[in-house]
Amino acid sequence: MSRPPDFLDTQLLATLVAIADTGSFAGAARRIGRTESAVSMQMKRLEDLVGGPPLFLSDGRRRILTERGEVLLAQARKLMDVHEETLLVMQLAAMTGTVRLGAPEDYVGTLLPRALDRFARLHPNVEVAVTCEPSGSLARMIQDRKIDLALVTRGPGMDDAEYLCSEPTVWAASPLHDVHREPTVPLALFQPGCSGRAAVLEAWASCKRPYRIAYSSPSVAGLVTVVRTGLAIAALARCSVPPDLRILGSESGLPALPELPIALLRSTASRDSRSVNALAREIRASLSTGLEVVRRKAKTA
Repeated sequence: MSRPPDFLDTQLLATLVAIADTGSFAGAARRIGRTESAVSMQMKRLEDLVGGPPLFLSDGRRRILTERGEVLLAQARKLMDVHEETLLVMQLAAMTGTVRLGAPEDYVGTLLPRALDRFARLHPNVEVAVTCEPSGSLARMIQDRKIDLALVTRGPGMDDAEYLCSEPTVWAASPLHDVHREPTVPLALFQPGCSGRAAVLEAWASCKRPYRIAYSSPSVAGLVTVVRTGLAIAALARCSVPPDLRILGSESGLPALPELPIALLRSTASRDSRSVNALAREIRASLSTGLEVVRRKAKTA
């Protein structure tokens, strides 16, 4: 029994795919820019390498794959796909420049690390300049072309946003304090104008329990500090709740909160940017597979 080859030339496999697609050596020759005799010699070489029964049967000028040829063709298509993807990645790795990315502070720390890490490894020569602002401010920056891409909580006026996923909003509290049981519940809210603040106040409008706005902050860090010291409770995206805080369930008597629709915004000027497209692709892929991982880490870290 002959020893199998150590490797197969990708040019031979590409020619095999071309023959299968066009149905003839002549058609494959036109596609790959070689002569018909060169194609015939390549297939003779491929059959010699793999050994065994022939890969093709002749039907006039047409070439029909045998069962064995079909098996090799399926593998050849997979290898060619990997080959093309590798070439694309290497081309993109040579990209340079800057992508201006915006996101709320808590999304940068919880939803973006996986995407940014992979993007940095694939495209080491592209700088990502990150701006942390509330979603409404980021939407205006996109319109004004001050940033290229933004991961936001989709709100009014964001009809062009690409929906990615939803994240629950939960009540976060200190595990050492029960301020949510006070007759008038103290709340820590985002600053006025934030869509998250409006959602919390709307939820309380349907609740008979009295409340007071004890603290306002433009950042998640500010809200977490207040909650951690037991001065108030706060409504946060579940992925943003630190592990040392507790999440209050329905038994707490607090109003239910809506889910946050997370979306991507693009500036019109960046539609044809390869680097912006590449970063958007990484964010999209990361959120489609990694949100549950983020949640588990938030609970167990």
